[in-house]
Amino acid sequence: MERTCPLLLLLSTLVYCSLGQSGAGIYDEDSFGSSGVQVVGPADQVVALAGDDIILPCSLKPSVNAEDMVVEWTRSNLRKENVHLYSDGRDSNVEQVPSYSGRTSMFNEELKNGNVSLKLTRVTLSDAGSYMCFIPTLTSQVKETTVQLFVGAVSQPVISIDGTKGWGVVLKCESGGWFPEPEMEWLDSSGTILPADGPPERHRDSECLYSVRRHVTVDQTDTNRFTCRVHQKEINHLKETEIHVPNDVFPKSHVGLIVGLIAADVAFLAASAISFYMWIKYTEDDVFPKSQVGLIVGLLIAAAVGVIAALVGVYMLSKHNEDDVFPKLQLGLIVGLLLAAVGLLAASAGVFGVYMWRKHTEGIYYFTILLYYTAQKNKGNT
Repeated sequence: MERTCPLLLLLSTLVYCSLGQSGAGIYDEDSFGSSGVQVVGPADQVVALAGDDIILPCSLKPSVNAEDMVVEWTRSNLRKENVHLYSDGRDSNVEQVPSYSGRTSMFNEELKNGNVSLKLTRVTLSDAGSYMCFIPTLTSQVKETTVQLFVGAVSQPVISIDGTKGWGVVLKCESGGWFPEPEMEWLDSSGTILPADGPPERHRDSECLYSVRRHVTVDQTDTNRFTCRVHQKEINHLKETEIHVPNDVFPKSHVGLIVGLIAADVAFLAASAISFYMWIKYTEDDVFPKSQVGLIVGLLIAAAVGVIAALVGVYMLSKHNEDDVFPKLQLGLIVGLLLAAVGLLAASAGVFGVYMWRKHTEGIYYFTILLYYTAQKNKGNT
């Protein structure tokens, strides 16, 4: 079967390119006089899809009774093939090519009106080519015409969800059984073409039929509806399939969590800094020098900026990386948040410790003075 593919492609190309010659049997009736009879065919090629029933048009001009004529339908392939024969008022297909057996017929009730068209059922790709309608019993010079048949094949595309990527969902569209080779594209709900994840993957099987596959990564939208369109320009035929992606299929965004944690960190650090400032403002300089306040506040601000930068960095990096990287980033995010929490607890413990130390410093100071005077008094008595 592989050997027939180049031949099939060549025949289809010849049929498509010979469109301008398909009306070679059409002549002006006046050039042969009012009694001249001509065989007339279509001006355009006949386009069909595999499996269709089609009609190859052919008629007499002017319309005369063809019931007593001989009508030969042949195909010009590598050699002349007998497709259908009408003779002696009946169909006579003794020498018919086996592949056409049981698939050809004429409109016998229309023969009296000069209609000698051929009906061909269950068209196959191998039927494509040039067909000749020939009436040898005519006395005119125009006894034949050529009809070009172009056969294509189509199928409905199938969409599936192929995982996630970043914050989006990867969709896969596949469609096989096409001829000639089609084009595939993705569209959103408004009909805008979406940028796909690379060029389409194409394959041709042993029967010369094409399969095409293409991926696209989509972000969550108001409708979450996306369409895969497959189009074959030569036969002017397209197939579309739409998919609705549920909201819960999209990766859950951690933006709210990250923003909440950042806000909590900033609020805690701001409150700590304000507490330090207010506490130092009403305490003695020699107990807690104000120079240390600047250092502590600076460290708190630096810690807040570091936590914010780390969280934003993790978010942006995970948004633009592959699925196999993202789980590691999530783990890193969790560990980072835990470390940040430990750091905040440590800072809180430090603040509390300084507060408790300062609160009890005065008592320790007076207790020390009392011990000192008691010792001096005892020394004097001795």
